[in-house]
Amino acid sequence: MSEENLTKIAIESVPNQKAANELMVRLFDITKPEAVFSQPVTQGGYTVITASELTAGMGVGYGGGGGGGDATPEDQPGSVGFGGGGGGGGGTLARPVAAIIIGPEGVRVEPIVDATKIAIAFFTAFGAMWMALSKMRRVVNR
Repeated sequence: MSEENLTKIAIESVPNQKAANELMVRLFDITKPEAVFSQPVTQGGYTVITASELTAGMGVGYGGGGGGGDATPEDQPGSVGFGGGGGGGGGTLARPVAAIIIGPEGVRVEPIVDATKIAIAFFTAFGAMWMALSKMRRVVNR
């Protein structure tokens, strides 16, 4: 592989790495305290601050290619090849989990219940138990 090709590959890979670093910085910006705790809201002697659960995930990959085996450009003109690429992605999720209430009586923390999560967990557990019981009955009835 010629030095010109190596230089070209190095120049092309820098934007991919730069984009991956920028993505990582944006994804992990959500871990700042102001993302976890909301701005206080005050009304009639009470102050409420919500607390949130934050989740971030990211994946990045790079790949490269190579030349045409043991052949040199002198042996087979145009046979030297190279390929490469990269990609990445990520996502974030935030949901409120508690309300911190500050009032004349003091401070209390009220959990925020996610009824959908509870229902999904219930039906998943119920379905798993039903499937296990069905299999047990089939084995016993044989």
